[in-house]
Amino acid sequence: MKLQKIRNACRIADEILVEVVGNLQRGKSEIAVAREIRELAKKKADGLAFRPVVAFGRNAAEPHHKPAKRRLKVGDIVKIDLGVKVGGFCSDLTRTFFTDKPTEFQKFAYSAVLAAQKLGIRKVRAGISGKDLDASVRDFLERKKLAKHFIHSLGHGLGRKIHQAPKIGPKSKSVLKIGDVITIEPGVYLKNRFGIRIEDTLIVKKNGAEILTKSPKKLKILKI
Repeated sequence: MKLQKIRNACRIADEILVEVVGNLQRGKSEIAVAREIRELAKKKADGLAFRPVVAFGRNAAEPHHKPAKRRLKVGDIVKIDLGVKVGGFCSDLTRTFFTDKPTEFQKFAYSAVLAAQKLGIRKVRAGISGKDLDASVRDFLERKKLAKHFIHSLGHGLGRKIHQAPKIGPKSKSVLKIGDVITIEPGVYLKNRFGIRIEDTLIVKKNGAEILTKSPKKLKILKI
């Protein structure tokens, strides 16, 4: 029952992301997009699991930016982090988009974050520690010379609360168990420039993970 509610919450989060991204246009503010997410969460689910992150341009360099009056313009990176509740249980999803052809470094950073996230997901299994899981991704980003820009933990458990055990980070003492619901969400953040995060909600299995959030992760340039 719990897992079905979380599956539904993840499906709805995917649906909302598609809708709000489809409605993006030049001049729209972060606040307006956040309001749209909130309204859709009330319509399609039991409301938000947390205050959404909507960040344009250099605001995306703040991991948990509070939506502000900044208006979208061509060239901005768009970072959206959202989740809803269904029957008291949460979902969590982040995607990052471009609105113009990215620079070579932006493409490099995006591909590195995506590869790091895929690596983290491949490493998920019952019995691995949150510390070791985080370290495997951090080591990968270190080889890409981006680890210093990865300034938060790799993930967290979620259920009735958006942040709960198990913890997945450098200081974690948690060990993943079959049936745990977690996020894997590496990111890189360059102050006053841009930020990129890619996040999915997963169920821990004996020898792997089931990805519940299905939104595409291939680098996408939005037409606004």
